[in-house]
Amino acid sequence: MEKRGLALTFDVEDLSRNCQISLLVGADYYWDLVKGFQRLNSSLVAVETVLGWSLQGRCDELTESILVNFVISERELVSAEVRRFWELESLGIRGDGIDTGLNEQDILKEFDESIQFVDNRYCVKLPWKEGMQEKLGTNRQVALRRFNGLVERFKRDPELYREYGEVINGYLEEGIVERCTSERLADESSFYLPHHAVVRDDKVSSRLRIVFDGASHAEGQYSLNDCLNTGPNLYPNLFELLIKFRENAVTYIADIRQAFLLILIDAEDRPFTRFFWKEDLNSDKLTVLNFTRVLFGLTPSPYLLAATLKYHFEKNIDLFPETCESLLKSFWVDDLVGGADDVEQALKTTTESVKILKDAGMILRKWQTNSKELREDWKKVGIEPHEDKTTLARGGVPTKVLGLAWDPDKDIIFFDVSKLMNILASGCSTKRFLLQILGRIFDPIGFLGPFIVSLKLILQELWAADIDWDDKLPSSLDYKWQLWCSELKDLHCVKIPRYYLSDFDLCEFISFDVHSFSDASLAAYGTVLYLRGVTRNGKIIVNFLCSKSRVAPLKSLTLPRLELLGCLLSARLAEQVSKCLKFEASCYFWTDSSICTYWIKGKADDYKPFVKNRVKEIQRLSERGNWSHCPGKENPADLLSRGIPASNLAKSSLWWHGPPWLSKPSEFWPCKIVLKSL
Repeated sequence: MEKRGLALTFDVEDLSRNCQISLLVGADYYWDLVKGFQRLNSSLVAVETVLGWSLQGRCDELTESILVNFVISERELVSAEVRRFWELESLGIRGDGIDTGLNEQDILKEFDESIQFVDNRYCVKLPWKEGMQEKLGTNRQVALRRFNGLVERFKRDPELYREYGEVINGYLEEGIVERCTSERLADESSFYLPHHAVVRDDKVSSRLRIVFDGASHAEGQYSLNDCLNTGPNLYPNLFELLIKFRENAVTYIADIRQAFLLILIDAEDRPFTRFFWKEDLNSDKLTVLNFTRVLFGLTPSPYLLAATLKYHFEKNIDLFPETCESLLKSFWVDDLVGGADDVEQALKTTTESVKILKDAGMILRKWQTNSKELREDWKKVGIEPHEDKTTLARGGVPTKVLGLAWDPDKDIIFFDVSKLMNILASGCSTKRFLLQILGRIFDPIGFLGPFIVSLKLILQELWAADIDWDDKLPSSLDYKWQLWCSELKDLHCVKIPRYYLSDFDLCEFISFDVHSFSDASLAAYGTVLYLRGVTRNGKIIVNFLCSKSRVAPLKSLTLPRLELLGCLLSARLAEQVSKCLKFEASCYFWTDSSICTYWIKGKADDYKPFVKNRVKEIQRLSERGNWSHCPGKENPADLLSRGIPASNLAKSSLWWHGPPWLSKPSEFWPCKIVLKSL
């Protein structure tokens, strides 16, 4: 308005609050007051009246009364946790190529053409879906209503308001957000984001995090997330990263401080990240802020971070070829998980990583490693190792690597079940609660497979019994459930060496094999894989790699068919693991089912459809000649088909190192069975 020389008859600040009606003008007198008008944009018109200029058009209707509703759907929370559990369970045995319906190459090309480097930061555009920006409403009314509810909470909890304000003021000081001027408030298309606090008492720093809701929308309107492309997934597979975490003698982790907030948003997109704030809780005045940086809460934010890192690493690949190649495969969102065969290589890669990220305006921090020598070398070159003062030994939280608890000093992976034990103590024996517990178990590698399968079997029995969500368990199932809960505490005894080559350097080995065992019962089936290495002096090491299990379908299948499903699981997992390893390894497959061995070595088209289809996939993923029979008592996958207590799991040599003959030369392996026609 000011740019056009049009002076409003009211204060722009009145736009942020309700005003009393002073005069109602009837339609028969309206045109006596109007002298002309100018269209400002698609929704606003400046109208010249005898009293001066006014604004007309679409605006949000506000109400004087404040109605605050805060609803948590427990069923939705439980469903989300269980969905996450099954997604993790599928890692390594399900293809990663999910058709998103997006033209990913076009999106990446548009990103590469639009990204800029401004004031030592990268600047990116939001990836709008074609034609959707024009359809986006302001969401102002929804955001204001939810902010009013937040203000009421602030009045009840002044300490929360103080912490919240510290975060907002920090954003303002660092230029992460900026105030919207009255000129911009009147002239720009925009979107308002609701926000709320998430308080983590287990965090020493950044206890309070402000979450912005990009999925919010008015009834019948689009949300901001609806109008933005999620973008292609540029991150490595989580399963692959966790396997690689165990492959190097020297490993290290770090993260990027405030990674999303280090990337600028293009100026044209910033009005769509507005939100309300009150700098004085006792004042009626509202402040409107907007982000200048990529924020967490928008669906494309992880993609924008990954695409920015990818662009930067590829730009520097000629200067630092080995390090950039490593970085391209070592980031999971803002977490860096890397390693090397020796300290010298690790020091070179980490120091170059710091420089490469610094050139992008990003700081790597919280460096941790299993190597004392590397820690000392870091200090000499200005990398400060993270001294974690909240370790589990001190009653704090353990160091986490992509969700796995890791002790860097002892270089072991372990399981902290203290939180789960607290939840169990406050819960009850219902199907909903069992699902909630299942959803909180994080074990994508399958270390705890024989113990977790027992809980899966209890849940399957619950489903078959058709028990309602909140009904008490029948006595027979409640007994199994209580027994499982009593064993949970014993998981603290499960400690797995992170480095799967034991105390040897990679250069000491002359060959590697992957051995995949499978088995089934009428209740469950599964597979477990081991890495077998032979050193130059003839020493043989065998260590657990990963496992997967499934409960048997409710539709009854014969035992040989269930064992065939276990073989299929075995072939799929072995293929994924082979892709993850940094060295060549032959794959061998073992089953105690003579029938399955016969099927796999035979001609798939000779069998009925169920067997034929699965045998064809197994033959495509593996060599027929590499399938062999092993005695049932020496098959570690048997533990997955029936389950064992946690205390037995911790000390099971069969589970962690495979059958004794696997640690011997191949002439001591089980003799191959000559199969005759069945």
